[in-house]
Amino acid sequence: MRRVESIQDEMNGTVTYELGNGRFVTLDARAVREYGAAEILRHMGHEFSTERVKVMQRGHYVGTVPGDFDPLNIQSRTFLYDPRPGDFRRDGDIWIVADMLGPGDLEAIPRFEREGRDAG
Repeated sequence: MRRVESIQDEMNGTVTYELGNGRFVTLDARAVREYGAAEILRHMGHEFSTERVKVMQRGHYVGTVPGDFDPLNIQSRTFLYDPRPGDFRRDGDIWIVADMLGPGDLEAIPRFEREGRDAG
C-alpha cells in the first residue's frame, strides 16, 4: 500500500492509495485520520504485507514501522510530539524521516521499533 499524493486529493479531502497490480482506491481523508487507511481497507477485504518497512533519517537506519504504516494516521503517545505534514516521506521501500524529528518524537509513534544500526 502506497499513498499517491495529489493536489486533486487535497482539494477534495480525499486520499488515494496504490494497492498493487494496477489497483487504486480513494478514501475520505477524515476517515483515514480517524481509523487509518489499513483498517478501512481491511474492512473492505484487502490484505497487506506483514513485513516491516525501514525508517531512515539523515542517511542512517533508525528503525522500522509496520507495512501498513501511514503518517496521516499517527496517534502520538505523548503531547510533546504533534505529527506534521512532511515528517515522513516515502521513497521506494523506505520511509524518510524529517531531520528535525528527535528520538523522542520517533518513540512517540505507535508501532515504531528503534534499531541502532547505521544504514551506511
